[in-house]
Amino acid sequence: MSALLGFSLKAVYGVFFLVAALACLGSLARARTVDDRDTRYGLIGLLLTSGLWALTYLGIIYSPTTALKVAWYTAGLVVGFGTVFAWLYFCSAYTDRTYHEARSMQLVGLGLYALVVGIKLTNPIHERYFTAQMVQEPFTHLAIQHGTVHWLATGLAYVLAAVGLFMLFEAFANAGYDTRSLGGLTALTVLPIALDLVAFESTALIDIIYAPLGVAAFAVGVLFFARDRFLAIQLTGDIPEPVVFLDEDDRIREYNDAAARLFPTLSGTRGRSVTAALPVGQELSGQEIVAVEGDETRYFLVNASPLTSVQSNICRMLVFVDVTRLERQRQELERHNEQLEDFSAGIRHELLNSLQVVGGQVSAAGTALESGNVGQARETLSTVSRRAREMETVVDGLSTLARHGRTVDELALIRLDEVVADARDAAQPDGVAVDGPPATTIEADRTRLHELFVSIFRFLSHNGGTDGRVAIRPDGFVVETDWVPPEELADDELFEYSGGLTDTKTGLALPKVRTLVRVQGWEVALERTGEGSRIVVSGARVREDVSPSS
Repeated sequence: MSALLGFSLKAVYGVFFLVAALACLGSLARARTVDDRDTRYGLIGLLLTSGLWALTYLGIIYSPTTALKVAWYTAGLVVGFGTVFAWLYFCSAYTDRTYHEARSMQLVGLGLYALVVGIKLTNPIHERYFTAQMVQEPFTHLAIQHGTVHWLATGLAYVLAAVGLFMLFEAFANAGYDTRSLGGLTALTVLPIALDLVAFESTALIDIIYAPLGVAAFAVGVLFFARDRFLAIQLTGDIPEPVVFLDEDDRIREYNDAAARLFPTLSGTRGRSVTAALPVGQELSGQEIVAVEGDETRYFLVNASPLTSVQSNICRMLVFVDVTRLERQRQELERHNEQLEDFSAGIRHELLNSLQVVGGQVSAAGTALESGNVGQARETLSTVSRRAREMETVVDGLSTLARHGRTVDELALIRLDEVVADARDAAQPDGVAVDGPPATTIEADRTRLHELFVSIFRFLSHNGGTDGRVAIRPDGFVVETDWVPPEELADDELFEYSGGLTDTKTGLALPKVRTLVRVQGWEVALERTGEGSRIVVSGARVREDVSPSS
C-alpha cells in the first residue's frame, strides 16, 4: 500500500511539472506575437527558462541514479536563477521602464548571475550550497539539505522577484482599469513560495522549488485569457483620458475606468457594438466631436486610431479628449458671427426703410412749399424728425446688444421678481399691466435679464399688448400676454433681425430678447395660444421661495 501511494505521489509530481513545462514552452509561439519588442523578449526569456527549469525536475524525479539526479538538480539551479533576470527584464519592459536597457544594469546582472552560478557549479568542491541523499518517503527521491549560501542566494532571488512584482502592481494600480484579473494572475507567481515554505517545514511535500508552477499559470492566463487587458494596460495604462478598445467589427473589447465614469452605459457591453453604448457615429474614422449630456453638456474629441496587433482581438482604439472649453468658444464665436450678420441685416433693413421714408417726406415737404402750403411742409418735416429719433432708438438697442451680446461666463443667484419689477419701472410700458412672479430665485446675469424684460415689456406696449404675466416654469419662466402674433409670420421669423416686426417702432425688441437669452445659455420660443401668445424661456435654473444672494 505504501509503495502504491509513493508511486502515485511520484506520478502526481511528474504530471504537475510536465504540465508546467508544456505550458511554458507551448506558450512561446503565443508570446512571439506580443507587439512590444522588449516585452516580447522578456516574456519569451521567462517562459523558456521556466519551462526548462520544470523539465529539470522531471530529470530529478525520474533519473535512475543519484549522480544523474544531482546533475539535473544542479542544471535546474543554473536555469532557475536565470528566470529571475528574465522576470525583471519583462517587468521593466512591460511597465515602460528602461532598467533593462541600461548598460550598467545589464553588466551588474550578468556579473551577479555569473557569481551565483559559479558557486552552484563548484558545490561538489565546497559543499556549501547543498548536500544530497536518497530517501524513501513519501517516495524514493533525492532529498536536498540546503546550506547557508543557498539561503543567501534564494533570499536575493526573492528580493529581485519582489522588485518586478512591485513594478507590475504599481502599473496596475495606476492603470485606470479593472486589474483584478491581472493582479490575480501575477499573484500566482508568488503562490509557489507558500509551497516552498510548507516543504521546508514539513514532510507533506518534498523540499524543492515550486516556482515553475506559478510562472506557467501566469503565462497561460496572460497570453490566453487576459490578453486584451494585458495589451490595453501596456498601451494606455497611464493615460488619464477615457479610452475604449474595439475589435475589427467595432465591438467593445476593453475600456478604462475613465471611460466607465464618463459613459455609465459601458457597463456590461464587452462584445457589443460601440454605437449601441456610446454617442458615436457609424463611421469611426479620423476625428469627430461628440456631446455628452450630464449635469452640464461636455464635448469630447474622439480620436479613432487603428491598431495592428496580432497578440489580441483589439483592432482600434478610441481616445476621448475633453475639448469642452474650446468647443464652447467655437460655438460662442459662431453665435457671435451669426449675431453680427443679423445686426448687419437689421441695420440694412432699417436704413433702407428710413431712407425711403425720409426721402419721401422731404420730397413731399418740397412739393408743399412750392405750392405755398407751409403748414403741410412743417408737418411733413416733423415726420422726418420723428423718424430720426426712432432711428436713435434702434441705434441705442444695437449699442445695448454690442455691450451684452457675448456669452456670460458666470451666472449669479438673483431675485427674479425684483428684476421684473425694476424692468417694468424702466420700460414704463403704456397700457400694459405687468404681473410679476412670486418670490423666486434664478441663476442669471442681472443686467442682461433686466434688459431682456425691458425689451419684452416695450415690445408689448408698441404692438398692442395690454398685459404681461410672468410665471415660473421648472426650467425657466414664461411671459403670458394677450398680444396676438401676425398669422403671416412664422414664430422663428419674429426673433430675426430682418423679420417682419423688426422696425423702428418695435426697436428690434424680439431679436434683442433672443440674443439676451442665448448669451446666458438659455433658449426662447414663442407659443401661440387661443387668447394671445406666450414667450417661453427654458434652460434656466429657478427656485421659488429661496432667499438669494444679491
